[in-house]
Amino acid sequence: MKKVVTAFLVVLSVFLLISCDKDKVNAPTLEYDLNEEVVSKVDAVVEKYMEDGYFPGAQVLVTKNGKIIFEKAYGYQEKFDMGTEIPSPIANTMDTLYDLASVTKVVATTQSIMKLVYEGKLNVSDKVSSHIPEFAVNGKEDITISELLTHTSGLPQWNPMFLYSGGDRAKILDYINNTELMFKRGELYYSDLGFQMLGFVVEKITGMGMDEYVEKEIYKPLGMTNTVYQPLKKGFIKDQIAATSWGNPYEIAMVDEVNNPGFGYDCVEDAEAFATFKGWREYTLDGEVNDGNAGMGGDGIAGHAGIFSTAKDLAILGQLMLNGGSYGKVKLYDEKTIDLFRINHTKESERGYGFELDVSYMGDLATLDTFGHNGFTGTHVTFDRSENMQIIILTNKQNMGLRQDRTTPAYYSTFTFGKEVANELSDLIFTRKQNS
Repeated sequence: MKKVVTAFLVVLSVFLLISCDKDKVNAPTLEYDLNEEVVSKVDAVVEKYMEDGYFPGAQVLVTKNGKIIFEKAYGYQEKFDMGTEIPSPIANTMDTLYDLASVTKVVATTQSIMKLVYEGKLNVSDKVSSHIPEFAVNGKEDITISELLTHTSGLPQWNPMFLYSGGDRAKILDYINNTELMFKRGELYYSDLGFQMLGFVVEKITGMGMDEYVEKEIYKPLGMTNTVYQPLKKGFIKDQIAATSWGNPYEIAMVDEVNNPGFGYDCVEDAEAFATFKGWREYTLDGEVNDGNAGMGGDGIAGHAGIFSTAKDLAILGQLMLNGGSYGKVKLYDEKTIDLFRINHTKESERGYGFELDVSYMGDLATLDTFGHNGFTGTHVTFDRSENMQIIILTNKQNMGLRQDRTTPAYYSTFTFGKEVANELSDLIFTRKQNS
């Protein structure tokens, strides 16, 4: 009898454990209400840009009033391997993971900051140095969290920190702590260093790495099982991931002041480190983050880049924001918090806390109720509170290689592509109209 009772208790414990875990990760999924007119319009736009060589593959997902009205994958996960066209490329699907690049800033770092603000563990008016005292040198003593969020801190926009870190994230933090301001505080200069610093602030407050924190506290509760840092270390394989660039040719050009003088940022002081650097990736990036300071400099984890995801996963997080901070039984923050972060906080141009506002890829009818972000790999996300609508566009444009019609290194921009998609949608499903 005792053995029977023991066995029953073991089975019951396992059942309860599975049930509890299921409640955590199985958030409700978005329902479908596919619109055939939308499908034909978006198809035409995507196919035109693919034929023109802008990108080899894409995911496009659109929701309206909490339902998916468009969802489709196009093209291939990888068309070229270091410039050689692949004979039998893998077809892109809605389960293909994409390197989000700077979209990481709003789907990882900004989400973390919002959650910590809502929980009372952080205030946007806090000095950065109140959380990381070593930051308080070289004129950075009074820089606030809000200035990092709005890119008005005066920090450099970009530096080749990977030349010095050896892949050690602690050295990246030391570099930013000891760097000097490049701009006047209050002036808007988009800064990767600022968002890298925000990532380190999140880690200091939570006692967890950025990867662990967002996956445990944000993505897993929402059922976002395809949203991760370091996908190849988290059980994904290359055949599940869209390939990006052929090594890092763009960043090489940015640092090479001999062959590309004046291109990118001033890296004259980095000439010696550049000449001796042995860490360049000379293969097609597939499952490794393209961004050099995240990939070569920080083992794939950073506050400004590094997240891989799918359009379907991102739509869950987007709907949570459109809902005011909740999705199903999951609540990350309240409506007051998301409203604080998505409104304009700058004078020179419209920018929220972390979010871009009124950018061309959002479409001609975008208002300041529309917020989102773009990524260098050819990704952008648009969220419209007044329309209760979102547009998720993921491409791997870098896998087409650098443009051949430019004298300086460049990839195609997907901003006009995103704008055309948004405009086609606005004609069909927007409740507000032009000049209304």
